[in-house]
Amino acid sequence: MAAPDKILIVDDEPDALENCRRILSGGRYDCLVETDPSQALATIEREHPKVLLTDFRMPGLDGIGLLKAAKRIDPAIQVVLLTAYASIQTAVASMRHGAFDYLTKPFTGEELRTVIRRALDKELGDSTEYEGKSASPSTGKAERPTARDGDEALVGISAAMQAVRELIERVAATEATVLIFGEHGTGKECVARTIHARSARQLKSFVTVDCLTSDESASEVQLFGTQQSASRVGVGSQPGLLELAHGGTLFLDEVGGLSLQLQAKLLRALKERRGRRVGGNRFVEIDTRVIAGSPQDLQRACSRGEFRDDFYQYLNIVPIVLPPLRDRVEDIEALARSYLQTTLRERGRLPLQAGFTSDALALLRRYAWPGNVHELQNVIERAVVLADGRLIDLTHLPDRLRSS
Repeated sequence: MAAPDKILIVDDEPDALENCRRILSGGRYDCLVETDPSQALATIEREHPKVLLTDFRMPGLDGIGLLKAAKRIDPAIQVVLLTAYASIQTAVASMRHGAFDYLTKPFTGEELRTVIRRALDKELGDSTEYEGKSASPSTGKAERPTARDGDEALVGISAAMQAVRELIERVAATEATVLIFGEHGTGKECVARTIHARSARQLKSFVTVDCLTSDESASEVQLFGTQQSASRVGVGSQPGLLELAHGGTLFLDEVGGLSLQLQAKLLRALKERRGRRVGGNRFVEIDTRVIAGSPQDLQRACSRGEFRDDFYQYLNIVPIVLPPLRDRVEDIEALARSYLQTTLRERGRLPLQAGFTSDALALLRRYAWPGNVHELQNVIERAVVLADGRLIDLTHLPDRLRSS
């Protein structure tokens, strides 16, 4: 029998901590608890939990600080934040730093169990072997797209999305480097995956790297790998993401997070089509298509000296700009129905003829969606959990949609 999945719960309020432990302990989980976020880091190093469930507001190290520190220890850990101070800014900030999701207090037991199941599904998907190569937590992931990673974010009739889809079709058939701009949650990785899936490299690895997850030295190891040597006792050899992406596509998410020094090293490796592992002397061949994503204006970052101009010019061969969801209101209904069908299929929920009431659709159209299509997807998944019939109505949608 498989060992239960470990979940670390961190909250400075003992009652809240016990409530989460009680809800989750009834499942297949081994729940570890800490009231001190500093002690939680030692627990992560010792116990290697798959999911970190942490309060946002805590004395000393807050939820974002704990999230960033936990990701430095184990980039593969999935982090869910709990907050009674709900705002989409909080959610976006947590997503920027690598959070899987967030929950607003008060939440139901079913909402908590659902987000934990999804986080564990994500963790499992990230460790899946692909073409005989498995990426370790320290090197990121090499994977095939899953159903959840489909192209739903590209659904819509708006002129802006039609233009994006046409550009994707044209660029996918080439080897051109692509730079995708868009706010958080607009679907930059979805676009990158779609380009890869429709390219001549589709049967090879699609490898993603979050350029914000680690410090400079860890990011260098993540990209280039390590080579065991006499001067690096106890450090084994492992391939980097550039090697794992050989023959396939490398997606640099949040590319603006790379240090200037690492930008220079990566640019040289990509231009020369070869690189060296950290601690190694032998060159390794690099054959990968590069797609980068950024929510920030990298041209302005160049003018401020925060991003290398030569690296920007290398990446910006074909720019693709994704519009925020608030600028494509006519697409919301189609997106919502697409996410609904995908969620029903993933959960084995039948019949698949479920839909929305007119009031629910009207509310979805009125909301500004600062978290863009990612936020809409999460709202639909939540609604499917709460709905007990074929139609999703206002009672199944979060209160924040009405109060915005």
